[in-house]
Amino acid sequence: MAVPFFNVNSQSGLKKLDDYLLARSYITGYQASKDDITVHAAISKPPSSEYVNVSRWYNHIEALLRISGVSGEGCGVTIEGSAPVIEEAVATPPAADTKASSTSLPVANLFLALLFFLLC
Repeated sequence: MAVPFFNVNSQSGLKKLDDYLLARSYITGYQASKDDITVHAAISKPPSSEYVNVSRWYNHIEALLRISGVSGEGCGVTIEGSAPVIEEAVATPPAADTKASSTSLPVANLFLALLFFLLC
């Protein structure tokens, strides 16, 4: 279900977002997602410390973007002649396979791959 936020650069918009983030670390779910990147990109400047929860969340997403090497900037791209990605094509490993192995990528690389996938 989509979570609507309006005018996140206004005091009332930041207050609503601050209240929403009171008991949450991310906009949706339990890890950073495309929703966090979307809301982060909509905020034109770092929020005032008056909005404690928004400031905490904003700084956290900012740090994740910095360590991943992904910026929110871009000119936009069009990929022609490729098949669209279908949500079902993204598989979640079974619970038994979630144990990390010595061949798995470092967390920063996984986050970078996730961001690349979500932004494309």
